[in-house]
Amino acid sequence: MQSVATPKRDPWSRNHLLRDAIGQAIYDRMASDPSVHLFGEGCHVKVHYDAPHVERDFSDRVHTLPISEDGNVNFAVGASLLGVKPVVDVITADFLYRAMDSICNTAAKMNFVRPGQWPSTIVIRAEFLTGGPTTGQRPEALFTHIPGLNVVIPSTPRDAYGLMLTALDTPGATLFFEDREIRDGLIHEVDRRIECAIGLGYALERRHGNDHPDVTVVTYGLMRQVAERVIDPGLNVDLIDLRSIYPIDWMTIKASARRSNKLLIIEPDVQYGGVGAEIAATIAEEMPEVRVKRLGGVRSTIPAAMHLHGGMMPSEEDIGNAIRNW
Repeated sequence: MQSVATPKRDPWSRNHLLRDAIGQAIYDRMASDPSVHLFGEGCHVKVHYDAPHVERDFSDRVHTLPISEDGNVNFAVGASLLGVKPVVDVITADFLYRAMDSICNTAAKMNFVRPGQWPSTIVIRAEFLTGGPTTGQRPEALFTHIPGLNVVIPSTPRDAYGLMLTALDTPGATLFFEDREIRDGLIHEVDRRIECAIGLGYALERRHGNDHPDVTVVTYGLMRQVAERVIDPGLNVDLIDLRSIYPIDWMTIKASARRSNKLLIIEPDVQYGGVGAEIAATIAEEMPEVRVKRLGGVRSTIPAAMHLHGGMMPSEEDIGNAIRNW
């Protein structure tokens, strides 16, 4: 893979359009549903939420907890058993490893071991950072393997808003990831006034080719933004944004692959054992006439330098060449 020249970044910079949309969705759900509460480290000091209007109007439902990701998730799970709908913040995706037991053994199982009880709902929120070796990891594929967990990764403010609304109405546990690398400058959808929920497991065709597209590109999150930037207007391509990687919208993927007979899967996470591998295996088994290729991250420890980290994911050049030179 080719390393991409990356300008110096402020590691605490915010993608405000995405974050504002998430904050607005939480605010709207809190306004209509008194059972929605916020839990996590730094809630009141805006380390993560960046939504002062939530604290202003619902201060009694914003709970700053100690620096203990595992304990905080367990605390939120216990609250959910009492009818609370928690949005629990673990700050960065890397901290999810500290809460794996709480998420995978407790949150994911709670509605399976309480037959006849009112189903519990919990949203676990985290973001992807850059620069390693113990930050900047993308563990999203790990959670797709666990029954009882939904995994959401929006790429636009509109999707972030709609998916958060749905997550807070969906029984069970939802991992809601925000990618800080999706900068405001990459986002063209700035109209967040369309207030509607988006169902989990419904992908969206960002581009639709003709009756016989040259290739179907399936991706999500940051890679959707990169792919859209490098697809020339004259190329005949279907571009599918998964939006949730579990559940996955197999109907949309298969319908496009049936028209193109060529499927390119792009993921920012480590390619080995990832979301792309599951999609490729399923398509190979059920649609053997479709040719499948994957582009994904390198299975390597992340370097501390943020510009080197960027080179571990598929670059614009990698994606452009894969689409044009099939």
